[in-house]
Amino acid sequence: MSSRVVTVMSRAKRGLYAGRHIQFGNKVSEDGGNKSRRTWKPNVQSKRLFSLALDKYIRVNVTTHALRCIDKAGGIDEYLLKIPDRKVENETALFWKHQIAAIYEALANTEIAIPVQNPEESAFSMEVLTEALPGVGDLSKTAQKSSEVKVTKEPPTLS
Repeated sequence: MSSRVVTVMSRAKRGLYAGRHIQFGNKVSEDGGNKSRRTWKPNVQSKRLFSLALDKYIRVNVTTHALRCIDKAGGIDEYLLKIPDRKVENETALFWKHQIAAIYEALANTEIAIPVQNPEESAFSMEVLTEALPGVGDLSKTAQKSSEVKVTKEPPTLS
């Protein structure tokens, strides 16, 4: 398996570029076929994306390709959780990813209350189902994971 060394452009460290970088090539004239070097830069847009887990808007520079990837994944939260850490080129996005993962982990360990209607009664009653998901409702595991999940690091500032 070949290991390819990829140099991340410094501009990609300031946003979500989804692997898009500057491309190089030739501009070819129509008449003589003369070639001159040129570059193609990624289409970068400044956007506000809403994070359901963080319950706030995130302002980020993002390529149009990354916007399509975010839309396909179902939102910024799912996109950040889906991509591996090595492919996240932005430290702030990596911080958001770990924060969102911690929130999702805490939500996975909460008890679920489902309204159930008994045939004898006409009113709904609430039953707490602890056997619905494995590990849900086990307070010893919740206490252990909540101590591991806390994120105290502040996000780095963008320059």
